[in-house]
Amino acid sequence: MQTEAWKETVSEQEAMECCFILERSSSYNFIEHHGLLGETKGRQHIEDTATEDIALMETSDILFPSPLAGSHSHMMEQSNVRRRQLPSLTHLIFGSRLLIGLVIFFSVGTIYYASSVEAAGIDLGVTAQKAWDSVLNKTDAQTKLTLQRAYEKVGSWKTQEQAWEQKIKTLHTANTTELERLRVEIRQTDDAKVASLTEKVKQTQARYEPLFALYSSVNRQLDAAKAIKNKEWSAAIRTQAETLRPVVKLAREDIRIKKKELAEARKRKSAEIKRLRAMLAGADSAKKQIQTAKKQASLAKERYSGALQQFKQSTKQGQTSRVLSSLNTLASAAEKWAGTKQNIHTLEQKVSTTYVKVRQEIAKRPK
Repeated sequence: MQTEAWKETVSEQEAMECCFILERSSSYNFIEHHGLLGETKGRQHIEDTATEDIALMETSDILFPSPLAGSHSHMMEQSNVRRRQLPSLTHLIFGSRLLIGLVIFFSVGTIYYASSVEAAGIDLGVTAQKAWDSVLNKTDAQTKLTLQRAYEKVGSWKTQEQAWEQKIKTLHTANTTELERLRVEIRQTDDAKVASLTEKVKQTQARYEPLFALYSSVNRQLDAAKAIKNKEWSAAIRTQAETLRPVVKLAREDIRIKKKELAEARKRKSAEIKRLRAMLAGADSAKKQIQTAKKQASLAKERYSGALQQFKQSTKQGQTSRVLSSLNTLASAAEKWAGTKQNIHTLEQKVSTTYVKVRQEIAKRPK
C-alpha cells in the first residue's frame, strides 16, 4: 500500500517538476534563450535545467522529508527514481517542444501586436521603443497601466492629427479645383446672350444696308438736281426721298434698339461678374485665417517634436515620474497640434461653403 502511495506521489511530483521547469523556462525569452530554433542548444539547456531543479528538490527532500519517506533509504530510492525519470521527462518536454514553441510564438506575437496598437500614430524608433518597453517592465502594475493610458492618449491625438491632415488635403484640393471652374464660369457669364444680341445687331444692319444705300443715293441725286436747278427732276427725286425717309427712320430705330439691348446685356454681364467675384472674395477672409492657422500648426508641430524628444530622453533615464510627466506634456502638445489641424479643416469648410453659394447663384441664372 505504501508502494502504491509512493508511485502516486512520484507521478504527482514528476508532473509538478515538469510544470516547474516549463514555468521557469517561460519566464525568459524561450525562443532566444532556450534555443527552440536550435534543437541542440535547446535540448542541452533544458536537460541542464532539469538536472539542476531535480538536485534542488533532492536537497529540499533531505531538509524537509516527506511523511511517506520514513527512512534514508526511501529518500535515496526517491532520488534514484527521479534520476531514472530524467530521460523520460526530457523526452516528454522535447516531444512537446513544437506545441510549446507555437504557444509561446503566438503569445509573443499577441504582445507585439498589442504594443503596435498602442504605438499607433507615434514614431519612436527602435531604440526609443526598447527604452519604453524597459520602463514598462520595471514598474508595478498600477503605474504601468497609468503609463500605458497616457501613451495611448498621445497616440490617439496623433492619429487624429493625421486624420485631420488627410481631410484638409482632400478638401483643399477640391476647393482649388472648384475655384478654377467658378472663375471660368463667372468670366463666361451671359456670354451666350451677349453673343446672340451681337449677332442680331450685325444681321439687322446687314438687312437694312441696301435701304440705307438707296436712301443715300436718292439724297445725292436730289442735291444734284438742286444744283442744276432742274425743278421737274428735283420734284421727282424729292418725292422718292420722302417715301424712303420714314422707312429709313424705322430701320435706324430697329438698329438702335438692338444695339441698346446689346449694351444693356453687356452692362448686366459686367455687374453680374462683379457680384459673383465679390461672393468669391468672401472666401478670402477664411483663406487668410487658414494661413495664420497653418503657422500655428507649424508651431504646434515643433512643440510636439520637442516634447517627443524629451519623452525619449526620459525613457533612457528610466525614471518613471519623469516619463509620465513627459508623456503628459507630449499628450498636451499632440492635442494642440490636432486642434490646429481641425481648425484648418473648419476654415476650409467655410471656403467650400462660399463656393457652393456661388455655384448656386450661377445655376439660378437663365441659360
